[in-house]
Amino acid sequence: MRTLKLIGQGLEKFVIYLVLFLMAVLVSLVFIQVVLRYVFSNGLVWVEELDRYIFVWLMFLGIAMGVYKQKHIAITAVADRLKGFSKGIQLLVHIITGSFFAVLCWQGIQFVEVNMSGTAAVLPINLGIIYSIIPLSGFIAMIFVVVLIASSKEEKR
Repeated sequence: MRTLKLIGQGLEKFVIYLVLFLMAVLVSLVFIQVVLRYVFSNGLVWVEELDRYIFVWLMFLGIAMGVYKQKHIAITAVADRLKGFSKGIQLLVHIITGSFFAVLCWQGIQFVEVNMSGTAAVLPINLGIIYSIIPLSGFIAMIFVVVLIASSKEEKR
C-alpha cells in the first residue's frame, strides 16, 4: 500500500511539473504572438496551432489531476441519503471512474494508431504524437484511481 501511495505521489509531481512547463510555454507563445500581431502587425501562423494542442494537453492532464484530487463535480444526493454505505458508494464510484478511463485509454490507443500517418495542418508534427495525450491521460487517471481505492481501503483499517 505504501509503495502504491509513493507511486501516486511521484506521478502527481510529474504531472504537476509537466503542466507547469506546458503552461509556461503556452503563456510565452501567446505573449509573443500578441506582441508580433499588435506591434509588428504580423503574427506567426504555427503559434495558433501549437497553442491549441498545448491547451488540449493541459485539459487532459487536468482531468487526470482532478481525479486524483477528487475535485470534479459530483452529485452527492444519493450518497448523502445513504450515509451508512458511503464507503461502498465511494468504491463503486472509483470502479466506474476507473472503467471509464480504461475505455478512454483503449479507444485513445486505437485513435492514435489510426492517426499515426497524418500530420498537423501547419506544423510538421505527427498527429499520433499530438493525440497520444488521450491514452496517456487515461492511463495516468487509472493509476490515480487504483491509488485512491488502495488509500480508501487503508483508511478503513
